[in-house]
Amino acid sequence: MSRDGDDEAKLDTDQKIRRSVARTFFNGLLLLLCLALLGGWAYTGLYMIDPGEAAVVLRLGRYERTIFEPGLRWHLPPPLEYVEKVDVARIRRQEFGLDRTETDVGGEGAGGSVRESAIQTADSNIVNVAYELQYKVGDPYAYRFSMADPGAVLHDATEAAMRSVIGKRTIDAVLSQDRSEIESEARELLGEMLSSYVTDVGHESAFAVGRINLEKPQAPEAVREAFADVVSAGQDEKRSSLEASGDAQEILQRARSEAAELREQAEAYKRAKIIEARGEATRFEALVAEYQLAPEVTRRRLYLETMEEILPGIEKMVVEPNTVNMLPMLPLGRQPSGLGAAQ
Repeated sequence: MSRDGDDEAKLDTDQKIRRSVARTFFNGLLLLLCLALLGGWAYTGLYMIDPGEAAVVLRLGRYERTIFEPGLRWHLPPPLEYVEKVDVARIRRQEFGLDRTETDVGGEGAGGSVRESAIQTADSNIVNVAYELQYKVGDPYAYRFSMADPGAVLHDATEAAMRSVIGKRTIDAVLSQDRSEIESEARELLGEMLSSYVTDVGHESAFAVGRINLEKPQAPEAVREAFADVVSAGQDEKRSSLEASGDAQEILQRARSEAAELREQAEAYKRAKIIEARGEATRFEALVAEYQLAPEVTRRRLYLETMEEILPGIEKMVVEPNTVNMLPMLPLGRQPSGLGAAQ
């Protein structure tokens, strides 16, 4: 009996050991499985941000942060956090006033096709305008979550801005004015409109407007030739005005040159007269000094010099006053013809 009891006790001990080993193995296997599941769940939080992309992180459906730096990143695995990646470096485009589907670089657009855009001007005329909008994504969260269809919103806002800008001008101003002024004003108005759309969500504008490239506006087909004549006449007027301004400038410059030359001549004449007057004054002062020394001699000499000046080329004789019975005098410079023949 005791031997059978020992065998039974030994058998119970072996069974307990086996159960303990099996339990330990099962627990270890379960732990490894849990760790594997936990690791796989944590691995789902890894994501890569490529250059030019931004990642919007949502925690339990609420905005948490936006990451712009490229590289390998990690977030809390779903359903705790989700990541939405947005391309913020790509230049996107929308075209207006063309009979084709609006597109941007990469295939995203407002959807649908638009016919040629006809815009009413301030003087109740119609002008056909075609233009292109270039833009990038501004705030990734506002672009992805603040509106259902970003392309359609941007399309409608751009068209409203352009219609508002052109609607303030007459058709002559639109057809003849510099297009850069219209582009700049429309771009500024569009930026203000887009910023106002996301004020309530506390974020920046969903779009970063780059350029608005406006093609040359055209009048409606029925009156295009007439407006072309009007524009041509306006250009002729400007050209004639420029030519007249050029001629006026040329005449004015020539008149200024002649006036400057006359002023220089007048200044030279003035200086000459001043120098001459000073010389005469100096000569008179010298004569006064001589006259004071010998009045009679100086008076006679001045008289003789004056006669030489007022009677040039005439033979003159000086005789004493109150002389009577004066004999005729033969000129010593020549002889009578008869006397020469007698000799």
